[in-house]
Amino acid sequence: MHTSNPRFLFLLLMALFSLVGNPGTSRADAPGEYLEKAELLYHFVNFVDWPSSAFKATDGRLRFCIIGKGPFGQTLEDTLAKKTIRERPFEIHRNPPKTELQHCHVLYLPASASQKLQALRHRMAKEDVLTVGETLDFMKQGGMVQFFVDNQKIRFSVNPNAVNETNLKVSSKLLRLAKIYTP
Repeated sequence: MHTSNPRFLFLLLMALFSLVGNPGTSRADAPGEYLEKAELLYHFVNFVDWPSSAFKATDGRLRFCIIGKGPFGQTLEDTLAKKTIRERPFEIHRNPPKTELQHCHVLYLPASASQKLQALRHRMAKEDVLTVGETLDFMKQGGMVQFFVDNQKIRFSVNPNAVNETNLKVSSKLLRLAKIYTP
């Protein structure tokens, strides 16, 4: 991470931690669940570095791509509206063509599209795309970040082996908050 302001990093880390550990968060409220996941996605990208070459095809924008029937509705757009990460604005693409997937920075596969991960991983092997999903076998299929519910709270795990196959760098601060997946 290339931010030199320790106060900003501390506040950002505290915001992320409060989202992950908020006891008032319940999975029973599906729109609330996806609002929380959208906020977590925003915070994740603060702790991930992509090589500068990953932004050439997107004019410097950080591109979120969602495959399948997206559960977010308008929530992701509303969460990311007018926000930037390291001066990079966001773009959201729903079901981009397969030829454009390598230009995604974050690829979200909801439960409805989880069966596509294996084929996408083979197609995008070694691409610098952070894959995020929500099914139980997402990590076994090579996913990098998985949302799960524990005691009615949204949690996440990270698969360092899958991340290490790319040029992405995930901050140790994020890894400390995650459940680490080991095959």
